[in-house]
Amino acid sequence: MLERTTLTRDLVDCQGRILAPRGTEITPRAIAEVAARTRPLAGRPLVDSVVAEDLPQAMAEPVYKHIFRLRTAQAEVARAVLAAELPGPLHDELRHLRDADWPRYRHAVATAAVASRMLHSALGDADAVPGLVAAALLHDLGMRHLPAGLLRSKEPLDADGVREVAAHPLLGAWHLAAVLGRHPAVEAALGHHWRQGRGYPRLAVAPPRSVDVVAVASAFVALTHPRPFRTVVYDARGAVDLLVADAQAGEGDVDAVKLLVHALRGAHGQVREIRFGRQRLEHAPGEAAHPSLSRQLATAQA
Repeated sequence: MLERTTLTRDLVDCQGRILAPRGTEITPRAIAEVAARTRPLAGRPLVDSVVAEDLPQAMAEPVYKHIFRLRTAQAEVARAVLAAELPGPLHDELRHLRDADWPRYRHAVATAAVASRMLHSALGDADAVPGLVAAALLHDLGMRHLPAGLLRSKEPLDADGVREVAAHPLLGAWHLAAVLGRHPAVEAALGHHWRQGRGYPRLAVAPPRSVDVVAVASAFVALTHPRPFRTVVYDARGAVDLLVADAQAGEGDVDAVKLLVHALRGAHGQVREIRFGRQRLEHAPGEAAHPSLSRQLATAQA
């Protein structure tokens, strides 16, 4: 399993500032050291960002109608997302991502919205929620540092491509650690593909439970949006069925998937009362899916 990457080019932000020079070895431990020595810049709320303009559109997508159909739910999500504070360089990153890679930006905003609804079921209006929602918004920032050709590929990646894409949690976590210091977004970037230890990168300790929520929200949004390698999308039921199957196979967090199901049910009843039945994947699209990146990485390293 991938546990480190060495930069073959400078890691730079959208303004061209060098975050790490070529040749830097990026590991979870090195990321923690960067976070410990970084003094975070002052933040400003996302209500003053491009996210405020696009959040209503994300919540209005038909596939998410069951999560956001109530105006009270929309208001709760908007309150949590737009209260999150980020420093100017990350506002710039979001604006750049919106202009340069709309699908990736769309994924970020939708993941933040879905995660916010899930977190509300678990934590209510706790003070920690805006920071965790910011983590959901930024969890995939490392993808911005990959070559565009890899992101647009419609074919299975070769072994080198798999390893390069699999490094994005390390790249994103380093980027965020260098700007935010110790912050839930660093943990979410590093751990959102951990998959209960069956994903990547290898971590010495399991990430916080909040990262499981971000990971499930991100996977749900990814399945319900088109990808270059998968033009047919899952409906909400099909995506949930797949996430339930992953959790039952030990590759996802059962409690986080229950929070998603609870949100899809309009947040009615108690999360602990949710039970999963037999495995069913009949709602999946007919198009064959590529193997997961975790499985491709295992094959590449065999």
